[in-house]
Amino acid sequence: MKKIVIAAIAAAALLLGWFAVDAILERRSASASVETEPIQRGDLMIVVEASGLVRSNQHALLRWRTNGTVEDVYVGLGDTVESGELLANLEQSSLPPSIILAQADLVNAQRDLENLQSSPVRSAQTRQAVEQARQALEDARDPALTISRAQTALAEAQKAHDTAERNYKILTRPPSQAAIDQANANLLLAEKRLNDTLKQLDRVRRRATKPEDKLMFFESRELYKRILESMELKELQDRRAYEDSLSRYNRLVEPPKPSDVAVAEAELIRATAQLAQAQLDWERDQAGTSPADLAVLEARLADTQREWKRWMDGPDSGEIAVAQAHITAAQAALDMVQIEATFSGTITSAYARPGDQVGEGDQAFRLDDLSRLLVDASVSEIDISNLKVGQAAILTFDAIPGQEYSGKIVEVPRVGEVIQDMANFNIVIEVSNPDENIRPEMTASAKVVIELLENVLLVPNSALRLLDGERVVYILRDGNILPTVLTLGSKSGTYSEVVSGDLEEGDQILLNPQSSD
Repeated sequence: MKKIVIAAIAAAALLLGWFAVDAILERRSASASVETEPIQRGDLMIVVEASGLVRSNQHALLRWRTNGTVEDVYVGLGDTVESGELLANLEQSSLPPSIILAQADLVNAQRDLENLQSSPVRSAQTRQAVEQARQALEDARDPALTISRAQTALAEAQKAHDTAERNYKILTRPPSQAAIDQANANLLLAEKRLNDTLKQLDRVRRRATKPEDKLMFFESRELYKRILESMELKELQDRRAYEDSLSRYNRLVEPPKPSDVAVAEAELIRATAQLAQAQLDWERDQAGTSPADLAVLEARLADTQREWKRWMDGPDSGEIAVAQAHITAAQAALDMVQIEATFSGTITSAYARPGDQVGEGDQAFRLDDLSRLLVDASVSEIDISNLKVGQAAILTFDAIPGQEYSGKIVEVPRVGEVIQDMANFNIVIEVSNPDENIRPEMTASAKVVIELLENVLLVPNSALRLLDGERVVYILRDGNILPTVLTLGSKSGTYSEVVSGDLEEGDQILLNPQSSD
């Protein structure tokens, strides 16, 4: 019986050993097959992804507006043009009759408008003529006033003549040697005074910059500051005096410009003529106004009054509007024979060729403003609340592999577009560093950086699992696989921020745990 008990105990011990070994081997096998990654700290970039097409800042398809034969084409593919610049035109002989007749309509309409618009101008002119004629008649009837005005006019003419004569003589009469010598002496004196001041100023500045321990007991920074301010003011005054002396000396030694002499001579001739006329007027007014002269002045006043009454009512506003409409219609018809740039930009397509037969609506050019390149990108309603104007974006293009460009959001719409029960929003991203490789209509992908977390504990999203309703990861410690509850913060496409949990930097985390809900 005793032998049987001992045998049973030995068998049990052997069985327990087998299970223990099997468990160890199983754990080792599981540990060997799992894929792990160490927990580490790093930067987490949270982005919103979008895709769209590149477009220019502005573009237009320029089309012919009438039938005809292309006569001249002034631009080609790739040329830059200014707004309003003529690009191409049609032959006059190939145009429809209505366009040819528009030229005559324009001339007639412009003449009619000019006749109507001249009425207010003529009214003002004739009104002024009336006042001048009335004043002349009143002056003629008052000899004393006429003589007084003539004397005043004569004195003013004499003064203007004397001034013009003096200016002409100054320009044409060479200066004396004594005047030149005196100006040179003044210049040398001003130059010496300026140089002395500059030397003194330099000495004061050197003393003011001495180390604190080198200053004498009577010296201080504040003292030198006041002295410097005074010396700098004196230097400015001496420099101005030197420049004035130099200018006066140069005027004396340099010959006058021929243009200045010609102007002074012309002014003297004009002033001489005005003085002679003022002298004649004064002599005539002293003799008094004859009855015949009064009659002429009265008749002139009556004529100006009749002319003023004829123009004082002005044109009818309705007639002016009709004439302007005729001009606009005729000009619009004539504009159909040519194509102009609607804005400044680059010719990106050119179809027009001299001699082509074209019809209304045929495309002639495509014009793009390439000063800015924009991407119209579609974003889902889930992400739109995270975007705002000014955010940075990283741009890539299918046609430019391996190259990244920077950009920023310039438009975020308030209203989306519903497609298959999902609202999408079309944001606009401006390319910040475009080059010649980027072209309108290219496909672009954008990543908009909405948050950047630095030096945070990161966990791979592929390792996250749910256990009893809680977010967990499985870590490998001492050969054991243990679930660890954690709280997450921000999340990117591949990693999440760990806010709290029993995790440390360097822990081995399972990327392919078998346990999950």
